[in-house]
Amino acid sequence: MLDDREGPAEVVVGGDRLTVIGYIEEPTTDLVAVDRAGVVWCCSADGSDRTRMNSSVASLNGFLDLFAAFFDADPAADSGPVTYSAEQMAERLAAFRRGEIRPPAPRPDDRKSRVKQLKKALKDLDKRAVKGPWWSIILEQVDDGIL
Repeated sequence: MLDDREGPAEVVVGGDRLTVIGYIEEPTTDLVAVDRAGVVWCCSADGSDRTRMNSSVASLNGFLDLFAAFFDADPAADSGPVTYSAEQMAERLAAFRRGEIRPPAPRPDDRKSRVKQLKKALKDLDKRAVKGPWWSIILEQVDDGIL
């Protein structure tokens, strides 16, 4: 359960007091916390469960940086929403019908190679975390193209 005292938030899991450094989704779901040895854990907000994430905060930050670079390099990544007025959209549709606008050609991407490089970099940073249950689920989703 969360400790309401002043100072950094804490959670007690299995009798161990962990310092909360963040959360996943929202503060009432999973917390990211550090134990006295510096190991990073994903914990339930009620303190009933925890799963090892990384061997240190530096390792967690490195993982997040590597994933950010991996996703930033994806040529299929959405460039974000674009807003057009009805008049602008009608003009674009007419130009498309006249053949003046063509869909962009997809950029080549060797995703398989990028995934392999990501996994190697993660293992070099924190091998135990890659083999652990928390990151292995994330990497399975990357393998499957879900992420």
